Order: sequence, then structure tokens, then C-alpha cells
Amino acid sequence: MSILKKIFGNKSTHNKPKLKKQYLAGWEVNLDGKEHCLSFIETQITDKQTAESMYSHIILTYDENNFLEFAESRDEDENNEELIIRDDQIKYRDLRINKIFNFEKAKNGENWIGGNIPSDFLIPKNTCPGSFQYLGKLSKESKAYDWLPFDINLICPIYLDLDKIWLDYSEPNSPKILNIEEVNSLSTAYDDLNADSFIEYEQVRFTTKEDKAIGYEIGFSGIPNWIQYSDIPKCPKTQKTMRFLCQLQSSDEIKTKETNIKPTDEWYKQYFEKMNFWGDGDLFVFFEPESKIACYMIQNT
Repeated sequence: MSILKKIFGNKSTHNKPKLKKQYLAGWEVNLDGKEHCLSFIETQITDKQTAESMYSHIILTYDENNFLEFAESRDEDENNEELIIRDDQIKYRDLRINKIFNFEKAKNGENWIGGNIPSDFLIPKNTCPGSFQYLGKLSKESKAYDWLPFDINLICPIYLDLDKIWLDYSEPNSPKILNIEEVNSLSTAYDDLNADSFIEYEQVRFTTKEDKAIGYEIGFSGIPNWIQYSDIPKCPKTQKTMRFLCQLQSSDEIKTKETNIKPTDEWYKQYFEKMNFWGDGDLFVFFEPESKIACYMIQNT
């Protein structure tokens, strides 16, 4: 009898279903099953190798019924912490695995940062100081952007104290500001800006290269690397979680080509000599391909 038990016991253990795991790039999420929790999982999910390349990542383990059973946060300093699961009904979802695409400078790259505003592209009308800056173009011909319905010209009033800028690209070359009243009332830390101020950056072309780790040079796509906290937007039209488009970094690589801004304070000149986002921050851009709405935001240290 003991031999039979041993045999059947081994067989039972051998046939036990393998528990599903998901790997998230990031360090902080409230596992309460609510909207932000589910959006975080959808946006930050990646493969194991990519997750482990980040300073901090999260491992989710699901039971045999596909409910979240265990969650753990790990970082490069080998600090492992079990996360509290506040909702025992969080279920495994078969999600798209996000991949990192670094922006790699290339003389004939199909994408670019900076450059002249295309002749057929119109900056939306606004009265905010400094208006919108033209930041470059992302091409749907890139491997990273084969999901886009068209090429996207990036624009944002990066010198304003913005929360989020919402643009409707239903007309790709003539986007509309959805929160126009809010944008027109935004303040700025730069007293020398006015409605006629402009700044144009030198063009740097690049291609997108799939990688397992984020390269800190110009920017990247695939998975946002939050500086302060995750702030994943929901499309105001479709109510869907918006897809991460790119993260642009403050960089000495993108220098100013021309501007009429002449700061009276010498200290502020540095902020108009190169592309930067509140000095040392990053610009985060999300896009919803069905509604063609984009969301821009800045985070810094």
C-alpha cells in the first residue's frame, strides 16, 4: 500500500498544472483590482528578461484557477517584498507582452526628434505663452510603430506647468486641443515667454531597435519608466487604456537651432539651449489608435 501511495503521490505531483506568472516593469502598484491596477498590469507587462533588467520589477503568480495568488517586488539591491493582494478576484489575462524599442541615432532614420515643422502640418491655435514646440515625428514604418494608423508629429507646450495635454489627431496634420481652456490658462516658470515666443530644435534622425533594457540617450518606446509614479491615461472617448507611444528624455543631443527667446536671467538661458522637460525630466506620450487621441505629460525628479 505504501508503494502504491508513493507511486500515485509522485504521479499527482508530476501532473500538477504549472502556475502562470506575469512580469511587470516597475515597482509600485495597488493590487486592488480597480482600473489603475488593471491598466498598470496591461502597460507594464513584459518578458522576464526585460523585467529583470529594470531597477525594480514585480512578479505576479496565479493559481490553478487563474486567480492572482502571490505578488512580489524585487530590485537590483536584492530587496524582495511580498505585495498585499487587496482583491482575490484579480484574474489572469492573456495580454500583449510589451517590448522595449530604444531610439538609435541613424543618418537616414525614418523617425526624428526636433527639426522644422512640416509645411503641411498645423500647430493648433492657442494663446498660451510660448505656444507648442514641435518635437519630431514617429513613423508607422518603424517596427515599434507598426500599430499606428499614420505617422505622428509630436507637439507639446513643454515650457508650461502642464498636467496633461490631450490632442485629437483625427486629422493627422491638424490636431485639435481637447482641453483648450485648461491649456490657455496654464502658467509658466519662465517670465520671458509670451504668445510670440518660438523655439526650433536641430533634427536628429533615429530608428527603433528592439532591446531587453532601456537605453538612456534620446528616448524609447514599449514600456514607460516612471520617474515619480505611474500615471496611465484612459482615453476620454473610448474609455480604453491608452497605449504607451514614447518617452523622450532631456538630452544634450537635441540642441536648439533657432529661438527668439532671450532670458533676462542668465541662469535660465540653459533651458532654451537644448530640448529639455522641466530641466531634467522626461516627456511621456500615450496614444489610442481607435480614437486617434494622444496624451502628453511630463515627470521630473
